[in-house]
Amino acid sequence: MTYEKFESRGLMKEAVELAENHFKKLHSMPEMAFKEFKTTAYIKDVCRNHPLRIVDIEMETGLVAYLDAGCKDCIALRADIDAVPTEHGPEHLCGHDAHAATMLGAIHYLCGIKEKLKHNILFIFQPAEEGTRGAKAMLEQGLMEKLPKRPSCIYGIHNRPEADCGYVIAHKGPLMSRKSIFRIKLTGRVGHGAMPHKCVDPIVAAAEIITGVQTIVSRNVDPFKPAICTVSSINAGTTESSAPETAALTGYIRSLDDETHKRMEERLSLLVKDTAEAFECRCDFEIIPMVPAVDNSPEMYEKAYEAAKMAVAEDCIIDSNPSLASEDFAVFGEIMPAFLYWVGSGTEGKENAMWHSAEFRIGEEYFKTAVPVLAASAMV
Repeated sequence: MTYEKFESRGLMKEAVELAENHFKKLHSMPEMAFKEFKTTAYIKDVCRNHPLRIVDIEMETGLVAYLDAGCKDCIALRADIDAVPTEHGPEHLCGHDAHAATMLGAIHYLCGIKEKLKHNILFIFQPAEEGTRGAKAMLEQGLMEKLPKRPSCIYGIHNRPEADCGYVIAHKGPLMSRKSIFRIKLTGRVGHGAMPHKCVDPIVAAAEIITGVQTIVSRNVDPFKPAICTVSSINAGTTESSAPETAALTGYIRSLDDETHKRMEERLSLLVKDTAEAFECRCDFEIIPMVPAVDNSPEMYEKAYEAAKMAVAEDCIIDSNPSLASEDFAVFGEIMPAFLYWVGSGTEGKENAMWHSAEFRIGEEYFKTAVPVLAASAMV
């Protein structure tokens, strides 16, 4: 790519090459949520080589840096930094290492054109996106009150394996799902399997609940509104000849709109409690809200589109259906206008593995699009 729409083409080429190098180093140090100590130290070292103010966020991991361009307005850019937990330990199987490297590349470019910027820029390197807890933790720690200037809006990027490198997905409105998790504990009465009439078997109640849950989306949700309500784990019993005392289930609810989400929560609560009672089990049940939906600001869409046009040819800017995966970038969107791009990370001609797959990879050409589009977002 020639980066002809950037005034300093050589600087952008340099920024992309630096991002590629940062990626290799960050990829070699995957760390779990809230334990990104080496990653944070690496990012801090890079930021100290630029005219940035490091903001004391009073957290062990994550970093916020501020570029004062002498402007009245301030906007924020955000990247996540943690890895995916696996049975082999943390691994970068979602591309957060690429997101952080992209931001470091954008920092190099934007600091190099500081005098020409229209906004001061806040760079947020967020910990703990896996589990969707990091953004909330930063805000609860008082991030907004610690900043030199409060941002008027925020941009972020996330790789998208289904799109080839060179493409940018700019979608207006809901992009990623609201998520809640639920936990169910059914308590019955232990007894010998040969005398089922003297037992209260929570496994049978659990099986009925699992079956019933399948009807929530199919019978209680508008079929034109994407939604998921599912049981993802069940733990009960240790022997083959007796009824256990307890059965524990967990699961999640995902949707793109609040009305649908509320309806599923109501139906699930009623179904679980009534089924437990029908099978004579005591029931402990809780729904835990995790993260709102990513809802790309319609007001920001035009500027986001203009930024994408600086990075790629217009026919490489595409739209896409939303995803029912969740992203806690949405938490920032509750307090300011927000826009999240998907940037193609797939390799043309290959079947590219999805996020969290052991075969997940970032395409070699990814940074040639990701760095320019993130940098451009701070320039429009």
